[in-house]
Amino acid sequence: MTVLSQRLLFVLAALLALPAQAQIWVTSAASSGSGSLRAAIQGLNPSTSALQEIRFAIPTVPGNPVAEIVLDEPLPPISGVSVLINGNDQTGRIVVNGNGRQIFTVEETATTTALELRDLTLRGGAVVDSGGCLRIRRAAAAATLRDVVFDQCKAYVSVTTNPAARGGAVYTKGALTIEDSAFTGNRIVSISANEASSDAAGGALFVEGDRPLTIARSLFSGNLIYLGNQLPSFCRSGNGGAVALALTNALAVISDTSFVDNKTSCRNPTVTYDIDGTGDGGAIAIYGQGGETRLLANYFHGNIGNRGGAVGFLQPLGMLATLTNNTFHANTSNQAGGGVALVNCCALAMVNNTFSDNVARSPGLANQFQAWSTVLALYNNLFNGANTNPDCIVSSAMTNSGYNLYANNACWTTSDGTSQVIGAMTWLQAPRVTGGYVPTMPFANGSPPVDRGDDAHCAAYDARGLPRPLDGDLDGASHCDIGALEHSYINLIFRSGFDT
Repeated sequence: MTVLSQRLLFVLAALLALPAQAQIWVTSAASSGSGSLRAAIQGLNPSTSALQEIRFAIPTVPGNPVAEIVLDEPLPPISGVSVLINGNDQTGRIVVNGNGRQIFTVEETATTTALELRDLTLRGGAVVDSGGCLRIRRAAAAATLRDVVFDQCKAYVSVTTNPAARGGAVYTKGALTIEDSAFTGNRIVSISANEASSDAAGGALFVEGDRPLTIARSLFSGNLIYLGNQLPSFCRSGNGGAVALALTNALAVISDTSFVDNKTSCRNPTVTYDIDGTGDGGAIAIYGQGGETRLLANYFHGNIGNRGGAVGFLQPLGMLATLTNNTFHANTSNQAGGGVALVNCCALAMVNNTFSDNVARSPGLANQFQAWSTVLALYNNLFNGANTNPDCIVSSAMTNSGYNLYANNACWTTSDGTSQVIGAMTWLQAPRVTGGYVPTMPFANGSPPVDRGDDAHCAAYDARGLPRPLDGDLDGASHCDIGALEHSYINLIFRSGFDT
């Protein structure tokens, strides 16, 4: 026998020794019974190490390719070491409608170490506590969500049974990867108007523990924490209208993702109107200790919070945080930091971000960015606002800054001789997608940001993934632009003079 033949036999023997992948097919849209999703989950083997895949082949009505499974009771917990629930065999969309019941769960006692959901819509799941559509209590279970829509999922706050709620749609203690997914209209709500708790976090998503988090190319829109109470003196909501992170010594990376119209709100039962922005972090609230959080090339618009209209860093001590190539546009805070607020935070590097038309409702506090007790490095950022409040306020342990542009005030050290206050930035255009995954705010040829940034602190790419620096003023030298966009690339395309 040749050496090659021996190797082939060895490989074949190894493959035969691997456990076979199991496939369980869902062929009925019924809530229970033969061929149902419930039966498929009950059929998972908790002890096998082989991948177990739940797939779908549900007959649909002609002209309506959507197959909707409407639950009449919660599904059983997921078991099995490695599980994939995969909707991509179906010609149309698979919708699992919780109908007011919790949908998928992984309990602490499960054997699950890997769970993936793919090409699914989870809608209308609800629970008192955490994770209306997906709850993972096992820290060793790593979850992956690919092309999953979470829509109108709810977690309820109830003083009598559970005064805290985490994650209207998703709660997990384990590692989490989210790609190409959407969270729309999810919320944490009080079970009655007379509740007296503000202990809620993550209107759509809550992640805690010491495992990594990745969110890429996704959308969080219209998520909400909405509580009814009179706390602390009039009305208080929970934190993180869309996302709340309570990580310890873990890496969190959120990139190429849009956060639009998320908010933290409250209703005092003695009045007839809602109060928006009564919890910190309209889109994202970040807690925890140690580790690293990276916000890269994201878009924040129309979010409303208390401290941090878009993002609030809330005492995440010992954390390293980087904000690069993000666009913060028209977010609102009741107190400070219409775009971003950092409270007793971390070591922060903020490079090549665009802040525009964010508003702090409290007089004298910062519209765009405000930080307390934070170690800062600010380079190549745009801060544009027309409100009488300052753009930026920093009360920090140390500030290193340079090459930032401000509309009406600056936050820099005395050693910063390169940042400028230049007045209203009328050349900054409305947000739109010009490449990449999220909207950005372009600017006209010859505008102040073009080739005026600090090359030594320049992000390697812009918000669209295009390389920096490029030659934007056609003087033959490439220099970094200020803000989330590298305008030079557009000039290179239209050098022929045929642009209109």
